[in-house]
Amino acid sequence: MLYYKFIANFDGLKSAYCSEPPSEPTSSGRAVYGQGKRVINVHEVGDKIELEYDDMISKTPGHIKADIVIVADGSNSYVRGLLQPHIQHTYAGYIAWRSTVPEEKVARQTRGLLENKTTLHTTPSGYIALENGALEEGRRLFNFVWYTNLASDSQELQDAITDSDGNTHRHTLPIGKMQSKVWAIQRAAARSLLPARLCNLIDQKAQPFISSIADIDISRPSFYGGKLLFVGDSLVQFRPHVACSTNQAALDALLVEKLLKGEIDLSTWERQVLD
Repeated sequence: MLYYKFIANFDGLKSAYCSEPPSEPTSSGRAVYGQGKRVINVHEVGDKIELEYDDMISKTPGHIKADIVIVADGSNSYVRGLLQPHIQHTYAGYIAWRSTVPEEKVARQTRGLLENKTTLHTTPSGYIALENGALEEGRRLFNFVWYTNLASDSQELQDAITDSDGNTHRHTLPIGKMQSKVWAIQRAAARSLLPARLCNLIDQKAQPFISSIADIDISRPSFYGGKLLFVGDSLVQFRPHVACSTNQAALDALLVEKLLKGEIDLSTWERQVLD
């Protein structure tokens, strides 16, 4: 729901969650999306922050100066790597198998049990979470995330993060690249670990992708006297089963607004985004 609220506010998109998006603000100023630009360096120039980037569309370098830079480039933040290279991802000991299944492929009894709910089922080696959104009936997707404990030095982990072309991935194995033998083993495990109705989802021709769950040390939230601010996953990475990362990003944004309005000072902002 929060996602649809965001895009209603910023893009004016109507949805079942927001049928009347806010009208465009009358204040001065404009927003420009600079798509296809990859930041490669950042530094202070006088009272400004300069970002150097590669334009991936025109294949040319460029730069831009700003009074304030808000870094929101996710858990693998490149800018954080530039400014805080000592921060490294640490494998947390488990992976997530994620996929969606169209509801028409799910048995009616299973749909009746799971629809409009978030369902959790624990196993000795992890747990599985399932949910579906309140969108148009007949076009909905059931989403499942199955967390499995795998030791960092195990062959099972190595197999899971190695794709069908033999490439090993550090964080995410893309959709459609899983080795067939790996998913076959996991489906067999489902039949011994999960209730029959949950197995009905796993047995569909889903194409899951895998996320290797990692922790990162809490980074410094600001640089250059508060002219560069980290927010969201670029600042703190929550483990996904906590389901807090979106809320944390929203809180960070609200606190940035207070900082820019002068309602709180920089030290208060830093303390509150790390609390």
